[in-house]
Amino acid sequence: MAICRNRSSAVAALCAAFALVSTSCASGDPGAPAAEEIHVSHVGKDTVSAFLNRLATETGQVVVTRASIDDAWQSVTLKEERGASLYLVEGPLPSAALPGERARVGGIAVVAVPAGRDAHDWLGSVRHHAEPIGERELFVSRAPGRQGTRAPAGERARFDGDAAEIPAIHIDAEFLEARLKELSGAAPVTIDGRRAVIRERGSDNGRSLARAWMRQQYEALGFTVEEHAYQSGWSQGVNLTADKAGADPSRVLILSAHYDSMSNAGADDDGSGIVSSLAIARALKDAKLSIGLRVVAFDQEEDGLLGSRAYASQLSRSGQLDQVVGVLDLEMTGYDSNDDGQYHVIHCNENTSSDLAALVEGAAASGKLGLTRVDACTNRSDHSAFWRYGTPAVAVSQNFFGDDGNPCYHQSCDRVDQLNWDYMRRLTEAVARAAAKLLTE
Repeated sequence: MAICRNRSSAVAALCAAFALVSTSCASGDPGAPAAEEIHVSHVGKDTVSAFLNRLATETGQVVVTRASIDDAWQSVTLKEERGASLYLVEGPLPSAALPGERARVGGIAVVAVPAGRDAHDWLGSVRHHAEPIGERELFVSRAPGRQGTRAPAGERARFDGDAAEIPAIHIDAEFLEARLKELSGAAPVTIDGRRAVIRERGSDNGRSLARAWMRQQYEALGFTVEEHAYQSGWSQGVNLTADKAGADPSRVLILSAHYDSMSNAGADDDGSGIVSSLAIARALKDAKLSIGLRVVAFDQEEDGLLGSRAYASQLSRSGQLDQVVGVLDLEMTGYDSNDDGQYHVIHCNENTSSDLAALVEGAAASGKLGLTRVDACTNRSDHSAFWRYGTPAVAVSQNFFGDDGNPCYHQSCDRVDQLNWDYMRRLTEAVARAAAKLLTE
C-alpha cells in the first residue's frame, strides 16, 4: 500500500500483515473465501459512475470496477493475489513488462507488488505514479444520461479565455526567491518569535513547521487560515487552507500545491508551487473578489495524493464540492534549464478542465510572458483527486513531462540553487492572471 512509503519499520510490518490478510482469499487455504474478481477497463469519459479507481487518459478513463463493463473499449479481469497488492501504474511505461505486471489497459499497467514492498522501490523508478487499487467503490453521480443526478461540473462552470479581458497582475521575483529560501531551509525563519530552519518537509515535525510558517504568511495577508486533519488507513496528515471571501459566498476557486517533500529541502517539488500560490494570494489580497479564493496546501502528495484525496472526498460528502468552480494546482514552477519558457497545463480532456487550461494559456499569451505550452496528460498530482468527482481542475507545471525534467527531482539536491527565478515569476504571473479573471469577473 502507498501508506507504507517512508514510514517506520513497525508501520511497514503492519502494512505487510494487512496485505497478507487482504489477499489471503487467493491462497490455498480451504477456509479462505474465494478470490474476488476486479475488472480493469478503458471506457469513454464519464460513462462509469461506480468504481474503485479512475484514472484519466487523453480520450477516456481507465476504471477499476467490481462489475464487468459490457461496452468497454478494452477490459481485463483479474483476481486478488496472495502476498501481494495490485497497483495501477502510470508511465512513462517501457515496452517491456514492469516487475509484477499483470496487464496493460489504456496505457495504464496493473502491477502486483509484494506485501511490505514500496511500490516505487519495486518498480525501480520515481517517475511512475503507482496507485493502489481501492477496496471500496466510489459512486460519483455525475455521469450524463442518468436519472436523479446533479449537473456535471462542466455544466456549472465555463471558462472564457478572451485575452483582452484578462487582468494584468504582476509578481515580484525577489519575493518568490526570499520566501522559497525560507520554506526550503536556505534561509532561517522566525515563527512565533522563535528562529528556526525548515530543513525538510517529510517528517511530522518538518511539515508542522512548514504549516506554522504558511499560517503566519497568510494571516499577515488577511486570509482566514484553517487546518484540516485527516486519516487515510494508518496514515495521518493535515491540509491547510487560507481563504479570502468573495461577494458570492456560494462559489470558490481553489489554488493548490502540496507542501510535503521527500524528506529533502523540496525547493522545486513542491516548495515552488507553495510559494507561487502565496505570491498570487499576495497579489490579490486587496482585490474585490466576485467569488472566494481558497488556497489549499495539501499534505502527503508524495505518499499517494493522500491529502488531496481526503480533502476532495470531504468536500463531496458535505456537498461543498458543488461550490468549487475550478482548481488550479501548481506542481513545480521553478525549473527551466534552457530558459525556453516551456510549461504544462494538464487537463486530459476531463470535463471542462480543457477550458480552464485554455484560460491559463490565454493569460500567458496576454501577458507576453515568453511561455510556450507543451502538451502532457497525467494523474500524478493533486488535480486528479478532483477529477474523480467531475470537478474542473488542471495541473500547471514546468516542462517536467517533456525534455526538461529537473535532475534533482526527489533527490537531496532539490535546492534553490537549481531554480530559474525569472521563469518562476513568469509562470506564476500567468496563473495569477487566470485566477484574477475567474475571481473578479
